[in-house]
Amino acid sequence: MGTSIVVALPITFNPEGRYSQIEHKYFTEGFFDNFDAPEEGKKLYTIKQDLLLSNYKSFLLEFYELIGEDFQMETNIAADAIPDAGSLDEFMEVFSGNVRNNRKPFVYGHSSMFSTLGCECDDYWLFHSGNSNAYLETYRTLTYMERILAKAMKNPLANAVKFGIFG
Repeated sequence: MGTSIVVALPITFNPEGRYSQIEHKYFTEGFFDNFDAPEEGKKLYTIKQDLLLSNYKSFLLEFYELIGEDFQMETNIAADAIPDAGSLDEFMEVFSGNVRNNRKPFVYGHSSMFSTLGCECDDYWLFHSGNSNAYLETYRTLTYMERILAKAMKNPLANAVKFGIFG
């Protein structure tokens, strides 16, 4: 088993590793508008619940249409059967890796499995993965892909996405 380039939406994240400051150059313009800032003395950013819950279904469908893949075939979910969630806890539950048998889209909670530039994701919604033999010379390439995606999509969640290596 190798590593894959994946596309995920961070649900909670911290500054990368030992750093206490976020380097904004590693994020799309407007990325942080999608997250509640950390409380005083803490580093944890959390996705804005209303933004996520209002847009995740249309985001999935727009993303898969943009990349030209069959949503139902890739996710085993019909477009009109994407699970409903009324709260962040419910979202985490219906998309839990245990519930979805780690089939995209699913929520994963091991930061050590998802390596991305600029932050360490504690919980993330992994909604697309590529080839399982990903080789990457520089993580900056992933930042460029994030910027292209943010400009190509109309959904408000488009600039909250992180590309990374999973596995």
